[in-house]
Order: sequence, then structure tokens, then C-alpha cells
Amino acid sequence: MPPVATEDTTKEASPVIDTNQLENLLLRDEDIFQTSLNSQDYLESLSPIIQDAIKANGLSELINKLNNIVKDKDEELTTLSLNSTEEINQCIDNIDKIHDESLELNKSLLSINQLLNKSVHELLVRKKNLLQRKEVNIKINETQIVLNLCIQVLEITNKIHELIKQKKYFNALKLIDEVTNVHLPKVENFQFTIKIYDSIPHLIGMIKEESFESLIKWLSLNMERKFDKIGDLIYENLFDLLDNWEALKKKNSNFLPYKLNSPIELSLRDPLMNLNLFNESSELNIDLSVLFDSILVYQTLGEIDQLSVLYNKEWLKKHNRIIYPITATTSSKTTLENLANFSTLGALQDYLKKIASLFTMDKHINLITKFQLRSNDLSNDLWESFITKLKPVLINFLRTHKFKLVQELTDVKDVIGNFLQIMEMNNYNILEIYEVMIILFRDYFAPLIILDFRLEFIESIQSDHYMPLIVDKKADFDNIIKICWYDKNAQKLDTSHLPITFPFSEDYVHYCLGIRSLLEEIIQFINQHYSYDQNELNNIIVNDVFEKVLSEERGVGISNDIEEFIEKNSMNKEITSQSYTNLEYYLYSVYEIGKLINRRLRIHTGIGIHNIDINDLPVLKAVENFKKLRKYSESVIFSMVDGKIRELLELVEYDDWLPTESNAEANYSIKDFAQFLENLFSSIFSTLPKSIRTLGLFRTYDFVAENFLNVLKDTVVYNRIAIGNFDLDVQYIEESMKRLYKMNGEVDGEGDGNNGNVALETTFTELRQCIDLLKLDNYDDFTKNPTFRMRNFDRIRYEDGLRLIGKMQGYEDLGDDPNRSLEDNQSFDQQSNYDTQSLFSTSTASKFAKFSSRFKKNVD
Repeated sequence: MPPVATEDTTKEASPVIDTNQLENLLLRDEDIFQTSLNSQDYLESLSPIIQDAIKANGLSELINKLNNIVKDKDEELTTLSLNSTEEINQCIDNIDKIHDESLELNKSLLSINQLLNKSVHELLVRKKNLLQRKEVNIKINETQIVLNLCIQVLEITNKIHELIKQKKYFNALKLIDEVTNVHLPKVENFQFTIKIYDSIPHLIGMIKEESFESLIKWLSLNMERKFDKIGDLIYENLFDLLDNWEALKKKNSNFLPYKLNSPIELSLRDPLMNLNLFNESSELNIDLSVLFDSILVYQTLGEIDQLSVLYNKEWLKKHNRIIYPITATTSSKTTLENLANFSTLGALQDYLKKIASLFTMDKHINLITKFQLRSNDLSNDLWESFITKLKPVLINFLRTHKFKLVQELTDVKDVIGNFLQIMEMNNYNILEIYEVMIILFRDYFAPLIILDFRLEFIESIQSDHYMPLIVDKKADFDNIIKICWYDKNAQKLDTSHLPITFPFSEDYVHYCLGIRSLLEEIIQFINQHYSYDQNELNNIIVNDVFEKVLSEERGVGISNDIEEFIEKNSMNKEITSQSYTNLEYYLYSVYEIGKLINRRLRIHTGIGIHNIDINDLPVLKAVENFKKLRKYSESVIFSMVDGKIRELLELVEYDDWLPTESNAEANYSIKDFAQFLENLFSSIFSTLPKSIRTLGLFRTYDFVAENFLNVLKDTVVYNRIAIGNFDLDVQYIEESMKRLYKMNGEVDGEGDGNNGNVALETTFTELRQCIDLLKLDNYDDFTKNPTFRMRNFDRIRYEDGLRLIGKMQGYEDLGDDPNRSLEDNQSFDQQSNYDTQSLFSTSTASKFAKFSSRFKKNVD
């Protein structure tokens, strides 16, 4: 044990050196004796111990311990050597035994070697036999392979024939290619192989022929025999698209101008709604394997162009069979008499459905085959050649059928229009069909609705009572306000109390309702199928319908019908007066009709009327027709009044111009005449505008005044009593005139006051001055005093005054030279006559200009 340091041990005491540790270090492994003492590893292990001993001044002690360790180890080694001698002897004995055994073993090996040599010889013999047998086995296997190849070729050949029978031509062709390029070269030395080689062209030809025949049969089965189903499916799809688009337009009025197949409709259409004849879920259940098989066969053979040529020829044959009976009229000598004729609309519809099936199937087959059989150009060319033959047939159908009802034309429009939409969906040129649609609209529909409207209008004007319309129900009043056009600002109606009287008669209500219905019927007609040439459509609507129906064309326009009706009833004061009143509203309505047409067309076609006036408002040319008609109606009224007045004036006789007694009152015939005038104006002019009533008063009394003046001028001789009686009659007429004028002002609630009354009285001025002249006590003031004459008798020419005075009974001549006074006053009279006529002309012009202005303002 190393000494243990105690507490008294000084800090510089030598460190304790562990002897076991040192021993283990010196003999740290079993190769210690093979390691040189100066090896770096050994020295590195020993150096710490030496360094510690040096530091502790215990190096001598370390050396002593090392020596003791070496001494102990030498003793152990000597003891061990002495003890191992016996073991060495035992080992030598064992080695001797092994030597003996090895000799025995050598003998055994020699014997084994002999046996092995014998076995090797036998093995060589067997190996030779084995090699011979392997060669035979290889030949057998090769023969078996060849036989299997031959069997495989025969089986494939049989399979090819079987596939041909099953009409799987492309698979058969693939097997021919396989057997030709893969299998036959392996067995080409056999006789049957040569025969198979020789039969391959025949098999390929048979596949081509039968493949094409199958394609033709496929066309017959899936087209000609299914045309009805194809047509039904096409039209059902069209109706679904139409219904869907109508539903969208109801939700959004901005879509109203756009029709089916327009870019807007196509952009909003659900792609799933597009027709697909070859859809697996389709009712047609068309198997496309035969079609694709034929294409693959010819494509594999590099003869797809030949298949296209053959297919086109066959398609043309089917096309010519299907489009019958049009093919019977394709010669250049075709006339209207030998065009194909369809007796009923149903027959035409069935034919067009069949044609739609043909050309739709053509485009769908082109698309599904990626245009390998037919191109779209060929399809379009075939369509162009067909439509040039179909167009005259459709026009002939319209020409040969007498359409009496609008619904009949609507049905025709739908039949042709549906066909047009289907062709357009398949990207065919539809301009020729659209021209037929335009012809149908312009030449058949427009005249028919004009005729229907005109017949209803004529019936309306003939059945009208020609009295202002009176309504006693608020609902009826509201309906009339909605239907009829009139200037609500200029003609305010008192709606607070019922019944309400309208200025116009029932005839005008029927007219307004008819015009609105006419426009809506037109819009409904063009709502579908009319997608193009909106300008032409609007031109037809405006010029070929409304302008014509409102025109003065005989047998077409209602302006002419109204004129003829007024002319026929020109002596019926109720009809003529109410007709004139109605015409005031007719004229106003024409302006409003232009606005209505423009507004409705912009909503439903996107384009309005092009005829715009200076106020930027749409105006119909028919405005001028109704202005002329109103003037004509006015002339009829005045002609009727003039005729009746003329008849009455003929009854007023002045036979006694030299009476002896003065009358106390006006002549009874004058009273009757005045009473008639009052009745005439109250019955005829009561419903007319104030302007024409006033104008009628002027014309009537001007005519009466002129008649009485002519009576006075035509009289040969009279006395003062006759002039006094005549003056009494004229005064009665003048008083009647004043009463009528007052009544005329009270009717409208307004008047011109004294100005209008004075202007009206001027119609009798000349007559009054003539009577006053003849009633003078002394005529010298007139004949000799120009100033007096111009102041009191400015309307009477000097010569006329002398003639009137000269007829007075008991009047003395002017003396020896009656012309002297005339000569003295000639220069003055010329000037005064000029001034008088100028004043008369100015007064008359001003009077009629004023009333014309008021009349025009009322009309406008």
C-alpha cells in the first residue's frame, strides 16, 4: 500500500508512487516484449510518472521500484520455464503419433486416386452421350416452334376471316399487318405461307369494300330511317332554346332587340343546351363504331382521300333522294307552273324537317369525324345549290295559297323561321331564306293586317253615332285615357264629376285601339326569326304598313276611306261636323303614333324611325294626308252650310219694291232664315273648335250680306218704304248674328270681346252703308261732298252709289250734264276709291289672318 499522507505531512512531501500502476504500465499488454523501450508510445505513457517523480524529488525511489519490478518478473519467468518442460515432452510424443497416422492416410489417398481415375473415364463417356441427346432435343424444340408458328399463322388467318364476318374491319386489317410483317416471315418457306401471302391483297380489298358497304348501310339505318326522330330531336332542341331565350328576355328587357342565334344570345347560352346528335344519352342511340372503323381502315391503307370521294358520291345520292320533289324541278326551263308544290303547310313543314335533318346530320358527321370525310365547304356548297331551288318553291307556296287570317301567316312564318334558325345554328348561309321571310312580312303579312285594320275601321266609322263620347264609369274613362291620344294640356277634362263628355266620338277610340293593336301585332310577328336587316324591317313597318294604312291611297289607306265617307255623307250635318272634330284628334294622333312606333321599335329592334323633324321628333308622312283631309272636311262643312243657306235664301223673296205701307217687324221669311242659321250653328258648329266656328260665322254672314247686297243692286226700282222694310230685315239678321257670336264666345268660355264682334259686323258694312245711303234725305251730300262721302260711305264706290240713288223712285237727275259732277270729283274719287279698297283689303286680310292664326294654333 502506498503511504497515506497525514495532516502533518508537509506540502513538499514526495508524491506516493503506485507500484501496481507502474507495473501495469511497464507490462500493459501482451506484446510488451515486442515493443521497444524507446518507442514513442511507451515513453509517452511513462513520461508523466517520471515527471511526477522528478517534481516530488522521488526519482531515486522510482528507479528502485523499477528495479524491484524487473527482478520480480525475472524470477517468475524462470519458474515458468522450469514448469513447461514436461509439456514439451508430451508434445513430441503427439507429433510422432501424427506422423504414423499420416503414412496410413497416404496409402488411403493412393487407393482413392485410382478409383477417381476410373470414375472420370466413365463420366466422359456419359457426357458424350448427353451431348448427343441434347442436339436431338434442340432439333425437336425447333421443330415444335416452327409448327406452333404455322398454327399461329393459320389461327390468325382464321381470326381475320372471323373479324371480317363480324364487320370488325379495322381489327382484321391490323391482324393482316401483324401476320404479314411478324408471323409470315418466320414460316415463309412453307407452301401454305405462299398461298396466305397471295391472299392478303384479296383480303384487304374485301375489307375495303365491305367496310364501305357497312358505312353506306350505317347511313341508311341512322339517317333515312331515323329522319323523323332526328327532326323531332332537332326541333325540340330549338324550342327549348327559344323558350330559354324568351325567359331571359322577360327577366332583362335590354335583351329584347336580340333574337336567337345572335351574338348576345350565343354568349349567354348554356353550352349543355347545344344539340349533340351522337350523345350517348340521346334517344337516337347512333353507334359510331362503323363510321370510325371505316375511317381507320382507309386511313391505315393511306386511302382516306378515296374514301372521301366515295362517301361524297354516296351522300349526294342520298341528298338527291331526300330533297325530292325539288329535284324534279331543277332544270333551267323551270317555271312557276312546274315548281314543286306543297298542298298544305303541314306537308311543307314535314319536308323542311326532313331537310333540316339531312343538313344538320351532315355538319354533325363532319364535326365528329374531324372533316376527314367531308369538309364544311362541301356541305356549304351543297346547301347553296339546294337553297337556290328551295327559295322559289317557298315563294311559290306563298303565291299559290290564299291567306285570309293573320294566324295562317304566323304559322307559315314559324315553319320557315324555325327551319331558318336550325340552319343558322349549323352555320349555313340563311340569306336566301331570310329574303323569303322578308317577302312574307312585306308582301303578305303587311297587306293582310292593313286589310283587317281597314275593314274594322270602315265598320267602325259606319256604325258610329257621330256624337261626342260620353262615359259614366271611372274605369271606362281611365281606359280611354290610356288608349286615346289627345293633347291633355290643351284640352283639360273635368274628371271630378261623372258622366264625362269627350270631344271625339266612339269612332276615334276604336281607331286608337286598332292602331295600338296593329303595332303590337307587328312586333309580335317579328319577335322571333327576324334577326337581320333591322333598317329594312323598320322601313316596312313604317312605310309599308303605317304610312300606307294612314295614306289616301284608294282601297288601302283610311284617309281615303274617311274622305269617301265624308263625301258620301256631305249633307249629314252630324256626321260632317263630328268627323271634322274627330279629324282634329286624328291629326294629333299621327304625331303621337310616330313617337309610339319609334319608341316600340327601339325597344324591340334597337333602331327607331329615321324620319325626324326639326324638333328631333319622329314624324310620319301621313301628317300631311290628315292635314289635307281636315281641310277637305272643313270645305265639306262650309259647302253644306253654303248649300243650305243658298236654298233658304232662294225662299226669301222681295217682289214688292214699291210698297205703300211700312212693316212693323221683319219679314217672316227673314225670321225663319235667321232661326235656321241659329239652329244650324248650334247643331253643326257646337262641337267644332272655336276657330272654325268663328270662321263659319264670317263665311256665312259674308255670304248672306253679299246676297242681300246683290238683291239690292239687282233691283230695278224701289221707293223709300221698300228700303225701310229691307233695312228692318237686315237689322234682324244683324241682331241674329250678334247673338250667335255671343253664343260662340260663351261656349269656349273666352272671346275676343268687342274686337271680334266689330270684326264680324264688318261683313255687313257695305250693305249697311248702301241702305243708309238710300235712306238719306238729301243725296247731294254724297254726290257733291267728297269728304262726307268718304267719312260715311267709304265702302261704296261713287259709280255704284249713283246707280243705287238713280233707282230710287222720284229721284231728280243731276241736270243737263250728269257727268259734270263725276268729272269734278274724278280725281278725288280715284284716290278715295284706292284708299277705300286699301282699307277694305287691309281690314279683311287682318281679320282672316287673325282667325287663320288662331285656327292653326288650335290645330297644332
